[in-house]
Amino acid sequence: MFLGDTYSFARVLIVGTLAYLLVIFVLRITGKRSLSKLNSFDFIVTVALGSILASILTDENLALLDGIMAFSLLLFLQIITSWLSVRSDLVNSLVKATPRLLFYNGRFDEWALKKERVTKSEILQVVRSDGQAILDDVQAVVLETDGTFSVIPKTDTLKAKDSFTSLEDVDSDRDHF
Repeated sequence: MFLGDTYSFARVLIVGTLAYLLVIFVLRITGKRSLSKLNSFDFIVTVALGSILASILTDENLALLDGIMAFSLLLFLQIITSWLSVRSDLVNSLVKATPRLLFYNGRFDEWALKKERVTKSEILQVVRSDGQAILDDVQAVVLETDGTFSVIPKTDTLKAKDSFTSLEDVDSDRDHF
């Protein structure tokens, strides 16, 4: 069946428009963090929100209000979880992964590569994608909590030994280097 009936077409048009407007409203209330991809938890919530929206549009057995309630509930739970994770190290450690140092000062951390299931070839690809041609120009490669890679170039700038760096929260065992 290529063409649905008039009711089905009208339902998608009306419910889709209302759902879209309500989703925008709910997302504005809940804030920018609601659709971030800072870590795997945020990514999963974003995918689930998309699934709920698709269900609202396509499932005739799902009332618009029920779909919006599911959407709002998921965002509310995400807000509560992120609020708790900011205030509790235990909740934070349960919900969020830790960034992992995979390459540092010209050396690959073989143990970390195996643990994260990443190959040297993938690290080299990431470095090339970042525009780096020489590994000696790279200070570090970090696997971030959202599954992306960060390439940190070496700098000529000398900093104080006690200065805070972007690698402060990165999980690494420097003995592996």
